[in-house]
Amino acid sequence: MSDNSEPEPATAAAGPVDYAALEAAVWGPLPEDFEEMPPGPGLAAVLTGLDRTTLTGFQLAEVLRARLRQISFEQAELLADIHELAYAPYTPPGQPPARSNQWDEHVTEEVSFSLSWSMYAADKHVELARTVRDRLPAVHAALSAGRIDLTKARAICDEVDNLDAEAARAVVDQVLADVDFRSTGTIRDAIRKLVLKVDPEAVRKRYKRSVEARCVVHKEEPDGTAQLTGLRLPKEKAAAAWDYLCRMATATKKAGGETRRIDQIRADVFLDLLAGVDPAQAGAVQPAPGKGSVTLGLELETLMRLNDHPGELAGFGPVVADIARQVAEQLRTHAVWRFVVTNDGRIMHEGRLHYRPTADQAAYVRARDKTCQAPGCRRPARQCEIDHITAYDEGGTTHEDNLATECKRHHTGKHGGFKLYRTDFGLVWISPRGRAYPVAHGRELDLTQRRLLQDIIDKGETFRPRR
Repeated sequence: MSDNSEPEPATAAAGPVDYAALEAAVWGPLPEDFEEMPPGPGLAAVLTGLDRTTLTGFQLAEVLRARLRQISFEQAELLADIHELAYAPYTPPGQPPARSNQWDEHVTEEVSFSLSWSMYAADKHVELARTVRDRLPAVHAALSAGRIDLTKARAICDEVDNLDAEAARAVVDQVLADVDFRSTGTIRDAIRKLVLKVDPEAVRKRYKRSVEARCVVHKEEPDGTAQLTGLRLPKEKAAAAWDYLCRMATATKKAGGETRRIDQIRADVFLDLLAGVDPAQAGAVQPAPGKGSVTLGLELETLMRLNDHPGELAGFGPVVADIARQVAEQLRTHAVWRFVVTNDGRIMHEGRLHYRPTADQAAYVRARDKTCQAPGCRRPARQCEIDHITAYDEGGTTHEDNLATECKRHHTGKHGGFKLYRTDFGLVWISPRGRAYPVAHGRELDLTQRRLLQDIIDKGETFRPRR
C-alpha cells in the first residue's frame, strides 16, 4: 500500500446499545432524567425556563406530566400550610411564633378570607388538609411526590372515610402501591373493592343509610335552564333506568330523520317519562321489547353464597355481594346466561371469520371488556362500538382477540392518527406523537415496564395480534 493511499474505513464492532445517547436524542432540550425528575425547586426551575417552541409533540406530552407533578407538589404544600395554620394562634409583634395543641375549629374562616374562597371551598380544603396530615399521611406523601393530584387525593380520602383509621391506612397502602397512571375512576373502583372485602358490613350500613336519604333535587342554572337530579339512588335500579334511556335514545336515532344528538334525545325522553307523557308522542321510538338490562359481573362462588366477594355493574362500579345476588335474581327471569370456556383468561373458542362479529362474539367482547378500552374511559361496553384492533381490510380477523369495545369518541380518534395494538403488555394505544399509553383496567404497568414499552415504540418494532 502506498503512503498516500486512503486508509480503509474501520468496521464498527457490534456492541451494546448506547441508551444514554438514545435518551439524549429523544429528550433534546430537556434533561435526560426529565421523565423521573421529582417535583420541587429543581423541576420548577426547569419548567420555568422551557421554550415550548423548541419541543416536539412527544416532549410536550411529557412536559404535561411533569407540570402536573409540580402542581401536585404545590397542592401538597398548600395543604401543609393550612394544617399548620390551624395550630398557629395570634402572636404579638416581636414575639417568636406560637403554636397551640388544639386544632382551631374556625380556621376555615381564616382560609376563606385569606384566599377569597367561599366557605364551602375553604372547608373542603381544611377537611382534606386535616385528613391527609393526621389520618392518612401516605396520601399526602403521594401528592407531594406528584404520584397523584388533588382530585385523586380527595377521592381516596372520601372512599375510606367510613373505615377506622387502621383499616383506612391498610386500604390506602394497597392502592398507593400501584396508583401511578391510574385514573380517578379506576382508583375509586379499586378502593371500593378493597373496602368491600375489609369491612363489608360497614359498606352495607353506609349503603343502606345513603339509600334511605335518596331524593330528587331541582336546581335553577344561571343560564335560565334547570337541573333535575336523583341522588343516592339504588345502584342496580339506576343502572337499569340509565340503560333504558340509552336504548330508547339509540332506537330513536337509528330510526332516521332525527337531528337531535343522543344526549338531547335522552334528556327529552327522561323529561317526558317523568312528566307522564308518552315519549312516542314526542317522536321517540320504543326500543325492542324487554326490560332495561344490566351487565353484572360476579364470581360463581359469590352467587352460590360461598363467599361475599363484591360484584360489579359495568359502568357503575363495585357493589356489595348482597346487592349483586339481588340483581342476579332479578335478571334470572329474562336474562340469557352465557358461559365461556377459557384457558388462563383467554377464550378457547373461535367464531366464524367474517367482518361483523356474531351476536355471541359481541356479547363475549362486551362482557370481557366491561368498558371502553381506552385509558381512563369508563363508558360501559354496552354503549360502545365493537372495533377491529387490526383493521379488517389490513388482514385483521373477526376474532375476539382482535376485537375491542371503544366509545364513539375514541373510535373516531383512531381516524385522527391513534393506533391500538394488543401486546404481551395488554392493549396499548400509540398517539400520533409516538407516545405509548397502555390500557390498564386493573393490571397497572410500573415505570420500568412503561419505559420498556416506550423503547419498543421508539425502535419502530411492529406489533402483531397476540396468538
